[in-house]
Amino acid sequence: MLNGLLLLDKPVGFRSAQCVAKVKCLLGGRVGHAGALDSTASGLLLALLGTTTRLSDYIMKLPKVYETLVRLGVSTDTCDASGRVIFRGDPSKINESAFDRVLCSFWGTRMQRPPEISALKVNGKPSYKTARGGEEAPPLTPRPVTVTSAERRSPLADGAVCISVTCGKGVYIRALVRDIGERLGCGAHVGELRRLSIGPFRVSDACPPDGPLKYFRSPREVGSAFHRVLLTPEAEDRLLKGLYVPLTGAGRYVPGVVALKDDLCVEGASMIGFAKLVEVEGDLVLKPKANVAVRSEVAG
Repeated sequence: MLNGLLLLDKPVGFRSAQCVAKVKCLLGGRVGHAGALDSTASGLLLALLGTTTRLSDYIMKLPKVYETLVRLGVSTDTCDASGRVIFRGDPSKINESAFDRVLCSFWGTRMQRPPEISALKVNGKPSYKTARGGEEAPPLTPRPVTVTSAERRSPLADGAVCISVTCGKGVYIRALVRDIGERLGCGAHVGELRRLSIGPFRVSDACPPDGPLKYFRSPREVGSAFHRVLLTPEAEDRLLKGLYVPLTGAGRYVPGVVALKDDLCVEGASMIGFAKLVEVEGDLVLKPKANVAVRSEVAG
């Protein structure tokens, strides 16, 4: 059974689940993914193979970079070009300076209301099924999200402009564009959306899901983005046996880009995983977490 990550370049019109199903059909074994893309979006989708599926929650904490075409003057119920028009405004008086000021105002951590037509569940049912079944889409609760940067990448012409967004987990680019349009007063929706990267993984290194599958990556590459400890053989052995390991003497600390609140990435000669950092009798120790240690080899 293969173990590792497969970088896919998902095309428009494919659902993330379809891509995963195709990989599973061709390769067999356990296959999952870390962060879905809308069928109307394209770009990087990480398929997780074998025990690497255990790292899904951590991979989704990695920063993501998107490029999107913003179309001003029209808002839709899906917040993208596939939806029904619900508002028309006049973008003719919006210049690049005004657009840039509004765009920069979305940097940082703020509350974001997800699109009503999304996969988020309300009362156990995805909101898009409710909306497309003829019922009124329920209001979704705003939640805190972080946008590290949002920058204009093209001139504003004919009511359209390209932007790039670097963000954390849970950000809906469709909702971001909707909110930009509301703040400008003219409405807006996503014309095109593409995910360029997830942490250290780039779409330029990905393969299409309907072509030859290649570009397998080791689970070890996941750890390169996090603050981590390169374990001594003794510490690795203890963690794999489910035993506490004192942080002092556990191994060499290597800083990364992503800091976790209470966890540290731990990497040994044959495994990579995550351990909880806790205090025991006044000392910091690494507490092994169930089912988050995986073999670091690509193939098994």
